[in-house]
Amino acid sequence: MQDECPECANDRELGHRFCGKCGNMLDCPECNRYRSVGALFCGNCGRRLGPWPEHTPDDKGKGPVFWISLAAMLSVTVFLVVDLAAMLINSLNVFSYAADVTYGLLILIPSPYVFLWFSGIGSQIYWVFLVAAVVLSFARLVWEMYSKHANRGQDAGARVLEDTSVYWIGLLWPSTVAIQVVIMLLMMGGGASLPTFETSDNEYWMFTLASASVWEEIITRLLIIGLPLGILALATKKERPLRYLLGGFGVNKASMILIVASSLLFGYGHYDGWGAIKILPSFIFGLAAGYLYCKYGLYASILLHFVNDYLQSFLWLGLDTSVFSLMAIVLLGLGVVTTVILAIKGVSFARGFMGRDLFPDSFKED
Repeated sequence: MQDECPECANDRELGHRFCGKCGNMLDCPECNRYRSVGALFCGNCGRRLGPWPEHTPDDKGKGPVFWISLAAMLSVTVFLVVDLAAMLINSLNVFSYAADVTYGLLILIPSPYVFLWFSGIGSQIYWVFLVAAVVLSFARLVWEMYSKHANRGQDAGARVLEDTSVYWIGLLWPSTVAIQVVIMLLMMGGGASLPTFETSDNEYWMFTLASASVWEEIITRLLIIGLPLGILALATKKERPLRYLLGGFGVNKASMILIVASSLLFGYGHYDGWGAIKILPSFIFGLAAGYLYCKYGLYASILLHFVNDYLQSFLWLGLDTSVFSLMAIVLLGLGVVTTVILAIKGVSFARGFMGRDLFPDSFKED
């Protein structure tokens, strides 16, 4: 009980709940009775009678789902680090290779077509841009992990992990890989076939797949989701309209419509290079990338695309093919489990989604 000043007794006798001089909350006639039986609050006036209970960390979330999610997150982190290392180690070789490359930038609206060709120094500058985009995305992820841990502290436990992009990449990437493999196998059983590619040159694939990881996210997520929402935000005088270009504004009804639209275009955009066998798998992947873009930002969707397309970086660094095949099998198994986890989480997401705004006035956390 707080120490009383000389006026407390007088104000208590007058029936006041607070001392007019020091502001102390005063006992009512029932406080002592409730205090004598160990109650924390007075049942008559509601005054707190004892100390606040000590905070204990919430460990309820640390069940099987937490540990599987943690394993998936750590796995994707290892893949990302190896992929980034492969890109940086081979960056000078690819830079030299790019001098002889003629490359075209694709855009999906109104239909997929190449709107810009470049070669020589232009291709080399483009490669530098791709490396910078991936490195900055990775740096943004590291900063996100550090800042959220520093702000919330160790006691936040599972809640800190579940509010990071790498946690969701860890769930979404293995799941999309497993789903895509199943779909493609079913389609191959129905007569569809995988395309044949003309080259197996490592530098070619490093350049091309890095471009897919960055440029395809720009033309599908930024231009088809972020730009329309930014224009709508500007027209309706919402807060920080330009921020919508970089994503991270949350998943509301308007952004969900555009996630689906961008995923449809993303799937169709793979038809020319892969044929019909890649349309549905790419649509599924686009939904995951669009969700990450809206929830966390462009950097998260770039990293999801990068870790997916640079999977063979282990081979580029000299890993034995048999070991790599075993890793791929483990990844598929993990994908089956994370798909179940995402399905469970998706039920609660769907229940709360209908109550969300069509287009909120400010950025929201999911």
